[in-house]
This record gives sequence, C-alpha cells and structure tokens, in this order.
Amino acid sequence: MTSRIFFTTLFSAIGAAGIVLFGSNAIEANVRPTISTEAQPLPVSVVPYELNTSYATNTRFLGVIEAASDSNVGFEVAGLLQSLSAREGDFVTTGQSLGQLDIRQQQAALSLARAQVKEVSAQLELVKLNLQRIDALLNKNLVSQSEADDARLNVAALTARLETARASVRNAEIVIDKSRLIAPFDAVVSKRLREPGSIVSPNVPVLRLVSVGERHAHVGIPPKYADLAQIGDEYSLYLNDTFVPAKLRSIGTDVDPQTLTVLAVLTLPEGVPARVGQTVVMQFEEQVTALGGWLPLSALIEGDKGLWTVLVTRKSQAGLIITARESIEVIHNEGDRVYVRGTLANGATVVASGMQRLSPGSPVEIVPNIRVVN
Repeated sequence: MTSRIFFTTLFSAIGAAGIVLFGSNAIEANVRPTISTEAQPLPVSVVPYELNTSYATNTRFLGVIEAASDSNVGFEVAGLLQSLSAREGDFVTTGQSLGQLDIRQQQAALSLARAQVKEVSAQLELVKLNLQRIDALLNKNLVSQSEADDARLNVAALTARLETARASVRNAEIVIDKSRLIAPFDAVVSKRLREPGSIVSPNVPVLRLVSVGERHAHVGIPPKYADLAQIGDEYSLYLNDTFVPAKLRSIGTDVDPQTLTVLAVLTLPEGVPARVGQTVVMQFEEQVTALGGWLPLSALIEGDKGLWTVLVTRKSQAGLIITARESIEVIHNEGDRVYVRGTLANGATVVASGMQRLSPGSPVEIVPNIRVVN
C-alpha cells in the first residue's frame, strides 16, 4: 500500500466518525423539551348557581284593541236618504243629528191624521148632543129605548174612531222623529256606509261609530289560563313597543270552536294611545313548582344522548382553582337563559362561557366581567 492511499483512507475514516458524532448530538438536541410543562391558569368569568323552588314562565297571547262601543247605526224606518252631515273622522256627541230622511210623505200622513182627528171630534160632539136630547125625550117616554141605545152606540163608535185617528197622528210623528239619525253616544265617525240619494231600508247601517274614551283589549287565551286568571287583577299588555298594565274585566264562559280559546277582556288605563283594530299582546305569568336554578345558555356543554353538562370551579388539594364537570337537566328555556336541575350544589360557581378552551381539572383564574373570545 502506498503512502498516498494510506492517508486517503485515514482521512475518510476520521470524517465519517465526525459526521456520526455531530448527527447524534443534533438528534438529541431536537428531542429535548423546550416548552415548560407547567399549565398557566386561564381567565374565566363565572356565575353563581342559586337554588329555587319554582320559576315563572311568561306566555304571550295575541289580541286586538276594541272600543267600549263600536256600532253600525242606521234608521229604524225606510226612506230616501236626504242628507248625511257626519263625515268620516268627525267627532260627534250624544244626541247630535247625523242624517235626515225625506219626510214629505210622512208630513202628509201626519196632516191627514190630524184632519181625521178634527173630523171625528166634530162628529163625536154632534152624537153626544144628540144622545143628550134622546135621553131627555126618553124620560118623557117620547122616544123608544131602541133609539136611545143607537145614540149611545154611535157615541162609543165615534170615541173609538177618535182614538184611532189620534194613534195615527202619534204614529206619523214617531215616523218623522225616526227619520232623523241621532248619535247614541260620544263617538268618532269611522266610516260612511251610505250616501245621500240612496234608498235605505229599516236597520240598514248608514254610519259606523266608534266610541271615544275607554279602550278594551280582546284576547283569546286557552282554557287552562282562563281558569288561572282572576277578574280584577292586572296583566301586562305589549302595545306600541312598550308594556302597559291592564285590568282584567271579564272572562268568557264558552270556548270558541274555531280558535279553541276563551275571550278575555282587559281595560286599558286612561290616556294610553290605542287605536281600534290595533294588535296587542297579553303576557301571562305562571309560577311552576320545580327545584332548580337559572344559568346562562352560554354555560351549557352538550353531552351524549341529549344530556347537558356544565363546568364548575373548586379548589384542588394543591390550593389551585380548577374546573369540574357537573351533569344537569334543562327544565325550561327563556331567551338566553335556562332553568336547570342536577348535581349542582346551591351557591356553586359555574363557568359562564368559553368552555371549549377548558377541560375538567384545568386550572383557571376567576376574573369578573371578562370578555371571553370563543
């Protein structure tokens, strides 16, 4: 072996050994832990769990605003509608004249009846005088009893005719009086249903009148709630984007066959702006007996088979605040909160949100009013 080959082989062996030694050190450096194994407590917000024996549920029912009086009014007699002074939107008072029928024919009938009264009155006066003369002659036996009886019957017949004629006068006067439409109560004219010049029949609506002042809410409620409602109690009505108190005036005794509800009538306070026909919502509060407490919906963790869990905070043996899992059952949900029961103890502190960052046993730091980014 020449010297050149010997030194070449020696340098190659030394290089290979160096590469092996450097690679081993590099691999050992890569597998050595570089992150601290101590977990840092995560900041969380908590809510206390307060145990209650019952909870209140708010159920809402749709209704409509009605006036104390809302009537379609018309004439009691037939005739030609001569004039209608009331216009839509007008305020009218009790006793105010609203419209008039053509009464020329009724005035003629009244004149005829009054003339008949005068005619029959004159005839009656004549037969009464005749009866007096016959009675005087009868006492002297100058006339027969038959003539006297005829005279008395003539007086009776004409007396009856006079009463008939006077009744005709009263009837004509009544027809003329009823040919004028009078406002039965203080109201606002909601709608004109007939126009002057049209022929109207008895009791055909001419105007729709809506009374002013008191307003009522007519609400259909299920029989279950009708049995719980108390007449005279106040209930909340949602009207014009706000809640107003209203006193329950009456509860119906029958169930509507179409809606299967019972009519509840509530009186609105004076001064509350409410239009007839406007929708209103009645809020009915019911106390349900059930042991449990309220928690925010964000505190719930969905478990298996429809079950739910929450994370509570407690101290570990090492004195750290850690999380623990508790099982719950949702009894009632209301908006962004739920009424639950389960293995939670009264006064337990429940993690309010951000549970996806935590697991049972995780150390946490309770921070009030923290905004947790999920």
